[in-house]
Amino acid sequence: MQDVQDARQVNCPRCDTSVRTHTYSLAYSLALSIAALIVFLPAVTFPIFTFKLGGMEQENTLLSALYYFYNEGYTELSLLVLFTTVIAPFMHMVISLLMYYDLNRGHKPRYMKAYYRLLYGLRHWVMLDVYVIAMLVAIVKLSDTAELIYETGFVLFITMTIFSFLLCNSFEPKHIWRSYHDAH
Repeated sequence: MQDVQDARQVNCPRCDTSVRTHTYSLAYSLALSIAALIVFLPAVTFPIFTFKLGGMEQENTLLSALYYFYNEGYTELSLLVLFTTVIAPFMHMVISLLMYYDLNRGHKPRYMKAYYRLLYGLRHWVMLDVYVIAMLVAIVKLSDTAELIYETGFVLFITMTIFSFLLCNSFEPKHIWRSYHDAH
């Protein structure tokens, strides 16, 4: 009989179908939340692109884009983009850090039910990948008319998006609750 807790994949002895595949470790999820938080502030505040068009040069950050939407009368759009690209990802990273830190140490998080509900709900609102697609569309559309210079914020934002995506994918409810019930 295979040891279910330590196996990366467990197969049915009768039909050889996979019944359980590898689960992410709590340490992996904790490391992702720390890494995502480290690059979060620079990714949001550092310049992503510099546009040069007809002698004019403009640096753009994520926050300056939100400010532009707001000033142009797109208040609802700016609030939606603020929530999906700044607030929800930040909350997701912080709550993940709090939950996975305690679980990784073998302790029960004090507000586990609230953490779980928030993480479960927020994972649908973390839409950094949509913003990356919007940046790629802007790159393609503006490449013929303007010179586009990639700044440090672009690399940081892509890095944060990757960490956030991996963090969302490492969310495994059964593994989390098993770890919670095994903790002291």
